[in-house]
Amino acid sequence: MALAATLAFFAPTAAADANEQVVEIATRPGQRVRALVLDPDKPAGSVILLAGGHGNLALTKDGRIGWGRANQLVRTRADYARNGFLTLVPDIAPDLKRGQGVKQRYRFSAEHAADIGALVAHLRAIAPPVYLVGTSRAALSVANAAVRLAGPKRPDAIVITSGMLMPVDLYQPSVAATIGGLARMTQPVLLVSHADDACAYTQARSARAFKAQLTRAAKVDIALLRGGPAGSGEPCEAFGHHGFFGQDAEVVTTVTNWLKTLR
Repeated sequence: MALAATLAFFAPTAAADANEQVVEIATRPGQRVRALVLDPDKPAGSVILLAGGHGNLALTKDGRIGWGRANQLVRTRADYARNGFLTLVPDIAPDLKRGQGVKQRYRFSAEHAADIGALVAHLRAIAPPVYLVGTSRAALSVANAAVRLAGPKRPDAIVITSGMLMPVDLYQPSVAATIGGLARMTQPVLLVSHADDACAYTQARSARAFKAQLTRAAKVDIALLRGGPAGSGEPCEAFGHHGFFGQDAEVVTTVTNWLKTLR
């Protein structure tokens, strides 16, 4: 299916960035997920970039991002397209939102996984293979989708950057403590961390512990970044090592080069 025809089917409108379009993709009955899409020439595949935090981008019809513009995956979306991937940055489904907030525990729900599966299936018809990339709290969304989905809705590989992988306390969720059935995660997996990530829930040492949980994954690679400016702000936010501040190009290159080895 040609990309232009597919985007027309999704009734896109012009985005705030001239290089982007806004699409709305039907996912579950009564639900359409709004997303930004960037379409390079002859894409090597597709990436779906999932923001961390609460994940409610509050994306408007004309492509304005109400929340999360600074998120590391959101702010580097054009770089993924420049590296040859059809790039989709989705909001969450309307029924998962609560005003400016979100439905509690939605990231590990069957409904959220179904939404992601619908996005994967649509992109598979345009530019396969389809890869799922999530940062920080979106590690929960990525793992939830990876273990629940099957057939054309199942992502071909997953990437987690600065992920909430291993349990730390009772206040914040983690993939290992929350997502059941990790043995069903059979896709190739890349875990990207920063050696100096000061966020208590995403420290680099958790990657090796989490890798041991993935007993049936086709392969699990760990990329450990170092250096970069110290940044500022909260340790679990976008402008420190947690968000790879000052190292966006290195993160994108690390992820896209790894994905290209899977072809």
